[in-house]
Amino acid sequence: MSPDVRPLTADDLDWVVETTRARREALAPHAPRFWRPVPDATERHRAFLARLLDDPAALALRTDHGHLLALGDATRRVVDDMVVAEGSWADEGVALLRAVVEVTTTVRFVVPVAETERYAAAEALGLRLVETWWHRDLPLVQVRGEGERVELSTVGARGRLVPAPPVHDPGGPVLLVLEVETGAALAALEAEAAERGATVSVVSQRADDLMRELLLVDAGHARTTAFFETPAP
Repeated sequence: MSPDVRPLTADDLDWVVETTRARREALAPHAPRFWRPVPDATERHRAFLARLLDDPAALALRTDHGHLLALGDATRRVVDDMVVAEGSWADEGVALLRAVVEVTTTVRFVVPVAETERYAAAEALGLRLVETWWHRDLPLVQVRGEGERVELSTVGARGRLVPAPPVHDPGGPVLLVLEVETGAALAALEAEAAERGATVSVVSQRADDLMRELLLVDAGHARTTAFFETPAP
């Protein structure tokens, strides 16, 4: 019997908030600094989810043991806020994702690598891995604080200090590495970022860029999040 995929409504908000809170707490130990929740994370996320449920542009769906909210339009949607009970990903999780894929040209699905059932559901549906985010905690050695959204560059690397997501509190801004050529360049960029108050470094790697993957492994970074997309038509 196929899972019953149906609209997610404002009447489901309390359930959605509780399941997302539990998921957030389960993920935090896999990146304790990067994914550390702010004290009022539940209240902030409730307000955000309530706005999405009131937004006619958001695609909000549920089953008996899972739900998702997809942002975008019929051309491209991003699925990030999605929670499915353990053991239900193979049927209900896949069914929810398929419902989005069937009405969207390109779907981008955000998958923390620690969530193995979520990862397997993406592969079962035929989505392809296009990008991975890696992270490393930086030494807490702030010497000068210059706020957030600071552009940084060194020979062979470039990055930007950005605020952490609203529900997370890594203790300072995050270094988003935009370009990197060598491990030495990455180390120099991260050292400057730490001096300016950054607590975590995040680097993106294209799925086919094996040289960057080796560089990041050697630099002590850990895989944090995978991004899957529907195959190009």
